[in-house]
Amino acid sequence: MKNKTPIFTASIITQVNGRILIVEDDTSFGTMLQKWFEKNGFSAKWCLGMVSAQEALSQSAFDVVLSDLRLPDGDGIMLLTWMNQKQLPAPVVIMTGYGEIQTAVSAIKLGAFDFLEKPINPSILAQKIEAALTEKQQEKAPQKKADKPGKQEEKKNNTVEGRSPLSSRMYSFINTVAPTQMAVMIIGESGTGKEHAARLIHERSARSNAPFIAVDCGSLSMELAPSELFGHKKGSFTSAIEDKTGFFAEANGGTLFLDEVGNLPSGVQMQLLRALQEKKIRPVGTATDLEVDVRIVTATNENLEQAIAAGSFREDLYHRLNEFMIEVPPLRNCKDDIPLYAEHFVAEANAELDKRIKFISAKVFSRLETYSWPGNLRELRNVIRRAVLFSTGDTITLECLPFLSEKSVEVNKEADVSLNVSPEEEKEKIIMALEKTKGNKSKAAILLRIDRKTLYNKIRRYDL
Repeated sequence: MKNKTPIFTASIITQVNGRILIVEDDTSFGTMLQKWFEKNGFSAKWCLGMVSAQEALSQSAFDVVLSDLRLPDGDGIMLLTWMNQKQLPAPVVIMTGYGEIQTAVSAIKLGAFDFLEKPINPSILAQKIEAALTEKQQEKAPQKKADKPGKQEEKKNNTVEGRSPLSSRMYSFINTVAPTQMAVMIIGESGTGKEHAARLIHERSARSNAPFIAVDCGSLSMELAPSELFGHKKGSFTSAIEDKTGFFAEANGGTLFLDEVGNLPSGVQMQLLRALQEKKIRPVGTATDLEVDVRIVTATNENLEQAIAAGSFREDLYHRLNEFMIEVPPLRNCKDDIPLYAEHFVAEANAELDKRIKFISAKVFSRLETYSWPGNLRELRNVIRRAVLFSTGDTITLECLPFLSEKSVEVNKEADVSLNVSPEEEKEKIIMALEKTKGNKSKAAILLRIDRKTLYNKIRRYDL
Protein backbone atom coordinates (compact mmCIF):
# COMPACT_ATOMS: atom_id res chain seq x y z
CA MET A 1 0.00 0.00 0.00
CA LYS A 2 1.32 3.43 -0.92
CA ASN A 3 2.19 5.88 1.82
CA LYS A 4 0.22 9.09 2.22
CA THR A 5 1.39 11.77 -0.14
CA PRO A 6 3.45 14.45 1.64
CA ILE A 7 2.69 18.12 1.14
CA PHE A 8 5.41 19.90 -0.84
CA THR A 9 5.44 23.64 -0.35
CA ALA A 10 8.67 25.63 -0.10
CA SER A 11 10.99 26.17 -3.03
CA ILE A 12 14.19 25.08 -1.35
CA ILE A 13 16.43 23.81 -4.14
CA THR A 14 18.95 26.41 -5.13
CA GLN A 15 20.31 24.65 -8.21
CA VAL A 16 18.33 25.11 -11.44
CA ASN A 17 18.17 23.91 -15.05
CA GLY A 18 18.66 20.22 -14.22
CA ARG A 19 16.68 17.49 -15.97
CA ILE A 20 14.92 15.08 -13.60
CA LEU A 21 13.28 11.77 -14.52
CA ILE A 22 10.59 10.74 -12.02
CA VAL A 23 9.53 7.08 -12.03
CA GLU A 24 6.44 6.69 -9.83
CA ASP A 25 3.19 4.77 -10.41
CA ASP A 26 1.20 6.73 -7.80
CA THR A 27 -0.55 9.32 -9.98
CA SER A 28 -1.16 11.97 -7.31
CA PHE A 29 2.36 11.70 -5.85
CA GLY A 30 4.00 11.64 -9.28
CA THR A 31 2.08 14.75 -10.34
CA MET A 32 3.03 16.54 -7.13
CA LEU A 33 6.71 15.67 -7.54
CA GLN A 34 6.73 16.89 -11.13
CA LYS A 35 5.11 20.22 -10.23
CA TRP A 36 7.44 20.66 -7.27
CA PHE A 37 10.56 20.16 -9.39
CA GLU A 38 9.29 22.48 -12.10
CA LYS A 39 8.52 25.11 -9.45
CA ASN A 40 12.16 24.83 -8.33
CA GLY A 41 13.56 25.46 -11.82
CA PHE A 42 13.96 21.91 -13.12
CA SER A 43 12.76 20.25 -16.27
CA ALA A 44 10.94 17.17 -14.93
CA LYS A 45 9.62 14.18 -16.89
CA TRP A 46 7.36 11.69 -15.13
CA CYS A 47 6.99 7.99 -16.05
CA LEU A 48 4.54 5.51 -14.53
CA GLY A 49 6.72 2.40 -14.87
CA MET A 50 10.09 0.85 -15.62
CA VAL A 51 9.58 0.24 -19.35
CA SER A 52 8.44 3.83 -20.03
CA ALA A 53 11.42 5.06 -17.99
CA GLN A 54 13.78 2.95 -20.11
CA GLU A 55 12.28 4.46 -23.25
CA ALA A 56 12.72 7.99 -21.86
CA LEU A 57 16.34 7.30 -20.88
CA SER A 58 17.05 5.86 -24.33
CA GLN A 59 15.74 9.01 -26.00
CA SER A 60 17.02 11.78 -23.72
CA ALA A 61 19.75 12.51 -21.17
CA PHE A 62 18.78 13.23 -17.54
CA ASP A 63 20.79 14.68 -14.69
CA VAL A 64 19.07 12.65 -11.94
CA VAL A 65 16.66 9.71 -11.88
CA LEU A 66 14.26 9.58 -8.93
CA SER A 67 12.59 6.15 -8.95
CA ASP A 68 10.17 4.34 -6.68
CA LEU A 69 11.45 0.93 -5.56
CA ARG A 70 8.25 -0.92 -6.44
CA LEU A 71 6.83 -0.42 -9.93
CA PRO A 72 3.98 -2.17 -11.74
CA ASP A 73 6.25 -3.68 -14.40
CA GLY A 74 9.47 -4.21 -12.42
CA ASP A 75 11.31 -2.30 -9.72
CA GLY A 76 13.87 0.41 -9.18
CA ILE A 77 16.73 -2.10 -8.87
CA MET A 78 15.92 -3.61 -12.27
CA LEU A 79 15.92 -0.11 -13.75
CA LEU A 80 19.26 0.63 -12.05
CA THR A 81 20.76 -2.63 -13.37
CA TRP A 82 19.57 -1.79 -16.88
CA MET A 83 21.11 1.69 -16.64
CA ASN A 84 24.42 0.16 -15.51
CA GLN A 85 24.38 -2.19 -18.50
CA LYS A 86 23.66 0.72 -20.84
CA GLN A 87 26.36 2.81 -19.09
CA LEU A 88 23.92 5.65 -18.50
CA PRO A 89 25.64 8.09 -16.10
CA ALA A 90 22.66 9.72 -14.35
CA PRO A 91 22.71 9.32 -10.53
CA VAL A 92 19.75 7.25 -9.29
CA VAL A 93 17.90 8.01 -6.05
CA ILE A 94 15.56 5.21 -4.94
CA MET A 95 12.34 5.96 -3.02
CA THR A 96 11.35 3.21 -0.58
CA GLY A 97 8.46 2.46 1.73
CA TYR A 98 8.66 1.40 5.35
CA GLY A 99 10.47 -1.90 5.84
CA GLU A 100 12.35 -1.76 2.52
CA ILE A 101 15.63 -0.34 3.80
CA GLN A 102 17.52 -3.63 3.29
CA THR A 103 16.51 -3.60 -0.38
CA ALA A 104 17.51 0.05 -0.63
CA VAL A 105 20.94 -0.85 0.72
CA SER A 106 21.18 -3.47 -2.03
CA ALA A 107 20.46 -0.71 -4.53
CA ILE A 108 23.33 1.34 -3.09
CA LYS A 109 25.63 -1.67 -3.57
CA LEU A 110 24.55 -1.83 -7.22
CA GLY A 111 25.46 1.82 -7.72
CA ALA A 112 22.44 3.88 -6.69
CA PHE A 113 23.47 7.33 -5.47
CA ASP A 114 21.17 7.31 -2.44
CA PHE A 115 17.70 6.37 -1.21
CA LEU A 116 14.75 8.20 0.36
CA GLU A 117 12.20 6.76 2.78
CA LYS A 118 8.54 7.53 2.20
CA PRO A 119 6.75 9.70 3.19
CA ILE A 120 9.23 12.06 1.54
CA ASN A 121 10.54 15.02 3.51
CA PRO A 122 10.93 17.86 0.95
CA SER A 123 14.05 19.31 2.61
CA ILE A 124 15.78 15.92 2.59
CA LEU A 125 14.73 15.38 -1.02
CA ALA A 126 16.22 18.76 -1.92
CA GLN A 127 19.51 17.93 -0.18
CA LYS A 128 19.87 14.59 -1.94
CA ILE A 129 19.00 15.96 -5.37
CA GLU A 130 21.54 18.77 -4.92
CA ALA A 131 24.17 16.25 -3.77
CA ALA A 132 23.48 14.05 -6.80
CA LEU A 133 23.76 17.02 -9.15
CA THR A 134 27.00 18.13 -7.49
CA GLU A 135 28.53 14.69 -7.95
CA LYS A 136 27.49 14.60 -11.58
CA GLN A 137 29.11 17.99 -12.20
CA GLN A 138 32.30 16.87 -10.47
CA GLU A 139 32.46 13.78 -12.68
CA LYS A 140 32.30 16.07 -15.71
CA ALA A 141 35.32 18.05 -14.48
CA PRO A 142 38.48 16.56 -16.11
CA GLN A 143 40.74 17.15 -13.14
CA LYS A 144 38.47 15.55 -10.60
CA LYS A 145 37.71 12.68 -12.92
CA ALA A 146 41.40 11.97 -13.24
CA ASP A 147 41.79 12.00 -9.46
CA LYS A 148 38.97 9.56 -8.86
CA PRO A 149 40.70 6.22 -9.65
CA GLY A 150 43.52 7.01 -7.25
CA LYS A 151 41.05 7.72 -4.45
CA GLN A 152 39.18 4.51 -5.13
CA GLU A 153 42.38 2.49 -5.17
CA GLU A 154 43.49 4.09 -1.92
CA LYS A 155 40.16 3.22 -0.29
CA LYS A 156 40.33 -0.36 -1.55
CA ASN A 157 43.76 -0.92 -0.03
CA ASN A 158 43.04 0.98 3.18
CA THR A 159 41.56 -1.90 5.18
CA VAL A 160 41.97 -2.82 8.83
CA GLU A 161 41.97 -6.27 10.44
CA GLY A 162 40.90 -6.92 14.01
CA ARG A 163 43.52 -8.39 16.34
CA SER A 164 41.35 -9.97 19.02
CA PRO A 165 41.55 -13.78 19.33
CA LEU A 166 38.26 -14.37 17.47
CA SER A 167 39.16 -11.92 14.70
CA SER A 168 42.63 -13.41 14.29
CA ARG A 169 41.08 -16.87 14.02
CA MET A 170 38.70 -15.66 11.31
CA TYR A 171 41.48 -14.06 9.24
CA SER A 172 43.55 -17.21 9.59
CA PHE A 173 40.67 -19.23 8.12
CA ILE A 174 40.28 -16.71 5.29
CA ASN A 175 43.97 -17.01 4.39
CA THR A 176 43.74 -20.80 4.50
CA VAL A 177 40.72 -21.22 2.23
CA ALA A 178 41.21 -18.27 -0.14
CA PRO A 179 43.74 -19.97 -2.50
CA THR A 180 41.47 -23.03 -2.91
CA GLN A 181 38.38 -23.47 -5.10
CA MET A 182 36.17 -24.53 -2.18
CA ALA A 183 32.71 -23.04 -1.73
CA VAL A 184 32.72 -20.99 1.46
CA MET A 185 29.79 -20.24 3.75
CA ILE A 186 30.21 -17.20 5.99
CA ILE A 187 27.96 -17.02 9.04
CA GLY A 188 27.48 -14.15 11.46
CA GLU A 189 25.05 -11.55 12.70
CA SER A 190 23.86 -8.67 10.57
CA GLY A 191 26.44 -5.90 10.31
CA THR A 192 29.50 -7.96 11.28
CA GLY A 193 31.19 -7.59 7.89
CA LYS A 194 30.37 -10.81 6.06
CA GLU A 195 30.69 -9.18 2.65
CA HIS A 196 34.09 -7.78 3.66
CA ALA A 197 35.21 -11.32 4.53
CA ALA A 198 33.92 -12.56 1.17
CA ARG A 199 35.85 -9.86 -0.69
CA LEU A 200 39.04 -10.79 1.18
CA ILE A 201 38.59 -14.41 0.09
CA HIS A 202 38.27 -13.22 -3.50
CA GLU A 203 41.18 -10.76 -3.33
CA ARG A 204 43.50 -13.40 -1.83
CA SER A 205 42.61 -16.03 -4.42
CA ALA A 206 43.84 -16.73 -7.94
CA ARG A 207 40.59 -15.16 -9.17
CA SER A 208 41.42 -11.71 -7.77
CA ASN A 209 41.72 -10.11 -11.22
CA ALA A 210 38.31 -11.44 -12.29
CA PRO A 211 34.90 -10.02 -11.25
CA PHE A 212 33.50 -10.14 -7.72
CA ILE A 213 29.71 -9.95 -7.99
CA ALA A 214 27.67 -9.47 -4.80
CA VAL A 215 23.97 -10.39 -4.76
CA ASP A 216 21.46 -9.71 -1.98
CA CYS A 217 19.27 -12.82 -2.09
CA GLY A 218 16.69 -11.11 0.10
CA SER A 219 15.82 -8.81 -2.80
CA LEU A 220 15.23 -11.68 -5.26
CA SER A 221 11.60 -12.71 -5.68
CA MET A 222 10.62 -16.07 -7.13
CA GLU A 223 9.58 -14.30 -10.34
CA LEU A 224 12.75 -12.25 -10.83
CA ALA A 225 15.44 -14.49 -9.34
CA PRO A 226 15.99 -16.81 -12.37
CA SER A 227 16.40 -13.81 -14.67
CA GLU A 228 18.71 -11.97 -12.25
CA LEU A 229 20.90 -15.02 -11.59
CA PHE A 230 20.98 -16.69 -15.00
CA GLY A 231 19.93 -13.96 -17.44
CA HIS A 232 17.12 -13.98 -19.98
CA LYS A 233 16.42 -13.72 -23.69
CA LYS A 234 14.55 -10.78 -25.18
CA GLY A 235 10.81 -11.45 -25.25
CA SER A 236 10.91 -14.33 -22.75
CA PHE A 237 8.47 -12.43 -20.52
CA THR A 238 6.57 -9.14 -20.55
CA SER A 239 9.29 -6.75 -19.36
CA ALA A 240 12.16 -8.58 -21.12
CA ILE A 241 12.66 -5.91 -23.76
CA GLU A 242 16.25 -6.99 -24.47
CA ASP A 243 18.73 -9.78 -23.66
CA LYS A 244 20.05 -9.72 -20.10
CA THR A 245 23.31 -11.09 -18.71
CA GLY A 246 22.72 -12.71 -15.32
CA PHE A 247 24.92 -12.55 -12.24
CA PHE A 248 26.48 -15.97 -12.97
CA ALA A 249 27.68 -14.87 -16.41
CA GLU A 250 28.91 -11.54 -15.03
CA ALA A 251 30.98 -13.39 -12.42
CA ASN A 252 32.42 -15.89 -14.90
CA GLY A 253 36.04 -16.59 -13.98
CA GLY A 254 35.60 -14.83 -10.64
CA THR A 255 33.54 -15.02 -7.46
CA LEU A 256 29.78 -14.83 -6.96
CA PHE A 257 28.82 -13.74 -3.45
CA LEU A 258 25.28 -14.69 -2.41
CA ASP A 259 24.42 -12.63 0.66
CA GLU A 260 21.62 -13.90 2.96
CA VAL A 261 21.35 -17.07 0.90
CA GLY A 262 18.72 -18.42 3.30
CA ASN A 263 16.23 -15.99 1.75
CA LEU A 264 16.35 -17.66 -1.67
CA PRO A 265 12.89 -18.89 -2.76
CA SER A 266 12.65 -22.68 -2.70
CA GLY A 267 12.14 -22.98 -6.47
CA VAL A 268 15.31 -20.99 -7.13
CA GLN A 269 17.28 -23.20 -4.73
CA MET A 270 16.81 -26.15 -7.09
CA GLN A 271 17.97 -24.10 -10.08
CA LEU A 272 21.03 -22.92 -8.13
CA LEU A 273 21.89 -26.49 -7.13
CA ARG A 274 21.76 -27.58 -10.76
CA ALA A 275 24.00 -24.71 -11.84
CA LEU A 276 26.58 -25.60 -9.18
CA GLN A 277 26.52 -29.32 -9.93
CA GLU A 278 26.76 -29.04 -13.71
CA LYS A 279 28.67 -25.72 -13.87
CA LYS A 280 26.14 -24.64 -16.48
CA ILE A 281 23.31 -22.12 -16.56
CA ARG A 282 20.30 -21.74 -18.82
CA PRO A 283 19.07 -18.17 -19.34
CA VAL A 284 15.30 -17.74 -19.17
CA GLY A 285 13.70 -18.21 -22.58
CA THR A 286 16.57 -20.21 -24.12
CA ALA A 287 16.97 -23.91 -24.82
CA THR A 288 20.75 -24.12 -24.55
CA ASP A 289 23.10 -24.17 -21.56
CA LEU A 290 26.09 -21.89 -21.02
CA GLU A 291 29.20 -23.10 -19.21
CA VAL A 292 30.34 -20.92 -16.33
CA ASP A 293 33.40 -20.99 -14.08
CA VAL A 294 32.31 -19.35 -10.85
CA ARG A 295 33.43 -19.72 -7.26
CA ILE A 296 30.53 -19.43 -4.82
CA VAL A 297 30.81 -17.65 -1.48
CA THR A 298 27.62 -17.37 0.56
CA ALA A 299 26.67 -15.57 3.75
CA THR A 300 23.80 -15.91 6.20
CA ASN A 301 22.80 -14.72 9.65
CA GLU A 302 20.16 -17.43 9.82
CA ASN A 303 20.60 -20.97 11.18
CA LEU A 304 20.27 -22.93 7.93
CA GLU A 305 20.25 -26.28 9.70
CA GLN A 306 17.04 -25.19 11.40
CA ALA A 307 15.75 -23.95 8.04
CA ILE A 308 16.48 -27.42 6.63
CA ALA A 309 14.56 -29.04 9.48
CA ALA A 310 11.67 -26.63 8.85
CA GLY A 311 11.67 -27.52 5.16
CA SER A 312 12.51 -24.03 3.90
CA PHE A 313 16.08 -24.77 2.72
CA ARG A 314 17.38 -27.73 0.72
CA GLU A 315 19.82 -29.94 2.56
CA ASP A 316 21.66 -30.96 -0.65
CA LEU A 317 22.19 -27.30 -1.54
CA TYR A 318 23.40 -26.55 1.99
CA HIS A 319 26.13 -29.20 1.76
CA ARG A 320 27.10 -28.00 -1.73
CA LEU A 321 27.54 -24.43 -0.43
CA ASN A 322 29.13 -25.34 2.91
CA GLU A 323 32.45 -26.93 1.91
CA PHE A 324 34.18 -24.58 4.34
CA MET A 325 32.54 -22.44 7.02
CA ILE A 326 33.85 -19.18 8.49
CA GLU A 327 32.17 -17.39 11.38
CA VAL A 328 32.45 -13.61 11.60
CA PRO A 329 32.28 -12.81 15.34
CA PRO A 330 29.93 -10.14 16.73
CA LEU A 331 31.60 -6.91 17.82
CA ARG A 332 30.56 -7.38 21.47
CA ASN A 333 32.84 -10.44 21.58
CA CYS A 334 35.78 -8.50 20.12
CA LYS A 335 35.88 -5.44 22.37
CA ASP A 336 39.68 -5.22 22.04
CA ASP A 337 39.18 -4.37 18.35
CA ILE A 338 36.87 -1.41 18.95
CA PRO A 339 39.64 1.27 19.26
CA LEU A 340 41.28 -0.03 16.08
CA TYR A 341 38.04 0.01 14.10
CA ALA A 342 36.99 3.37 15.57
CA GLU A 343 40.22 5.07 14.49
CA HIS A 344 39.87 3.52 11.03
CA PHE A 345 36.32 4.80 10.68
CA VAL A 346 37.42 8.27 11.87
CA ALA A 347 39.99 8.36 9.06
CA GLU A 348 37.30 7.32 6.56
CA ALA A 349 34.87 9.94 7.84
CA ASN A 350 37.53 12.67 7.79
CA ALA A 351 38.11 12.03 4.10
CA GLU A 352 34.42 11.74 3.30
CA LEU A 353 33.23 14.76 5.30
CA ASP A 354 36.33 16.94 4.88
CA LYS A 355 36.94 17.04 8.64
CA ARG A 356 40.16 17.05 10.68
CA ILE A 357 39.40 14.88 13.72
CA LYS A 358 42.63 13.68 15.36
CA PHE A 359 41.57 12.23 18.71
CA ILE A 360 38.84 10.23 20.44
CA SER A 361 38.44 11.04 24.12
CA ALA A 362 38.98 8.37 26.78
CA LYS A 363 35.37 8.71 27.90
CA VAL A 364 34.17 8.02 24.36
CA PHE A 365 36.34 4.91 24.13
CA SER A 366 34.93 3.76 27.47
CA ARG A 367 31.38 4.31 26.19
CA LEU A 368 32.08 2.47 22.95
CA GLU A 369 33.55 -0.51 24.77
CA THR A 370 30.62 -0.86 27.20
CA TYR A 371 27.91 -0.59 24.54
CA SER A 372 26.54 -3.91 23.28
CA TRP A 373 26.54 -3.06 19.54
CA PRO A 374 23.44 -4.87 18.28
CA GLY A 375 24.26 -3.54 14.80
CA ASN A 376 27.93 -4.63 15.06
CA LEU A 377 30.53 -2.99 12.79
CA ARG A 378 27.92 -1.34 10.59
CA GLU A 379 26.49 0.43 13.62
CA LEU A 380 29.96 1.42 14.89
CA ARG A 381 30.82 2.92 11.50
CA ASN A 382 27.58 4.93 11.45
CA VAL A 383 28.17 6.13 15.02
CA ILE A 384 31.69 7.29 14.21
CA ARG A 385 30.60 9.05 11.01
CA ARG A 386 27.93 10.98 12.90
CA ALA A 387 30.35 11.78 15.71
CA VAL A 388 32.87 13.17 13.23
CA LEU A 389 30.13 15.23 11.61
CA PHE A 390 28.99 16.68 14.95
CA SER A 391 32.50 17.40 16.27
CA THR A 392 33.53 21.04 16.11
CA GLY A 393 37.12 20.67 17.31
CA ASP A 394 39.74 18.02 16.65
CA THR A 395 38.46 15.56 19.29
CA ILE A 396 35.35 13.38 19.48
CA THR A 397 33.72 13.87 22.88
CA LEU A 398 30.73 12.26 24.59
CA GLU A 399 28.53 15.13 23.46
CA CYS A 400 28.94 13.84 19.92
CA LEU A 401 27.25 10.51 20.77
CA PRO A 402 23.63 11.39 21.68
CA PHE A 403 22.24 8.38 19.81
CA LEU A 404 24.03 5.75 21.98
CA SER A 405 21.21 5.73 24.50
CA GLU A 406 21.04 3.42 27.50
CA LYS A 407 17.69 2.26 26.18
CA SER A 408 19.42 0.69 23.19
CA VAL A 409 21.70 -1.25 25.51
CA GLU A 410 18.81 -2.43 27.64
CA VAL A 411 16.89 -3.67 24.63
CA ASN A 412 19.88 -5.70 23.56
CA LYS A 413 20.34 -7.18 27.05
CA GLU A 414 16.95 -8.81 26.57
CA ALA A 415 18.26 -10.61 23.51
CA ASP A 416 17.48 -14.02 24.94
CA VAL A 417 14.94 -14.78 22.23
CA SER A 418 17.39 -15.47 19.40
CA LEU A 419 16.33 -18.10 16.86
CA ASN A 420 18.77 -20.77 18.00
CA VAL A 421 15.75 -23.00 18.68
CA SER A 422 13.92 -25.92 17.13
CA PRO A 423 11.64 -25.15 14.16
CA GLU A 424 8.46 -25.63 16.17
CA GLU A 425 9.60 -22.96 18.66
CA GLU A 426 10.60 -20.40 16.04
CA LYS A 427 7.13 -18.90 15.56
CA GLU A 428 6.71 -18.53 19.33
CA LYS A 429 10.09 -16.77 19.61
CA ILE A 430 9.17 -14.32 16.84
CA ILE A 431 5.87 -13.53 18.55
CA MET A 432 7.76 -13.01 21.84
CA ALA A 433 10.23 -10.61 20.21
CA LEU A 434 7.43 -8.61 18.58
CA GLU A 435 5.62 -8.39 21.92
CA LYS A 436 8.77 -7.21 23.73
CA THR A 437 9.33 -4.47 21.16
CA LYS A 438 5.61 -3.56 20.91
CA GLY A 439 5.54 -4.49 17.24
CA ASN A 440 8.73 -2.63 16.25
CA LYS A 441 10.14 -4.99 13.63
CA SER A 442 13.57 -3.34 13.52
CA LYS A 443 14.11 -3.88 17.26
CA ALA A 444 12.57 -7.36 17.04
CA ALA A 445 15.09 -8.29 14.35
CA ILE A 446 17.90 -7.11 16.64
CA LEU A 447 16.55 -9.24 19.49
CA LEU A 448 16.33 -12.26 17.21
CA ARG A 449 19.81 -11.55 15.79
CA ILE A 450 18.58 -11.62 12.19
CA ASP A 451 18.22 -8.85 9.63
CA ARG A 452 14.90 -7.15 9.03
CA LYS A 453 14.38 -8.76 5.60
CA THR A 454 14.71 -12.24 7.13
CA LEU A 455 12.22 -11.29 9.85
CA TYR A 456 9.67 -10.11 7.27
CA ASN A 457 10.07 -13.39 5.37
CA LYS A 458 9.42 -15.37 8.56
CA ILE A 459 6.44 -13.20 9.48
CA ARG A 460 4.92 -13.99 6.08
CA ARG A 461 5.84 -17.69 6.45
CA TYR A 462 4.00 -17.96 9.76
CA ASP A 463 1.19 -15.58 8.69
CA LEU A 464 1.78 -13.32 11.72
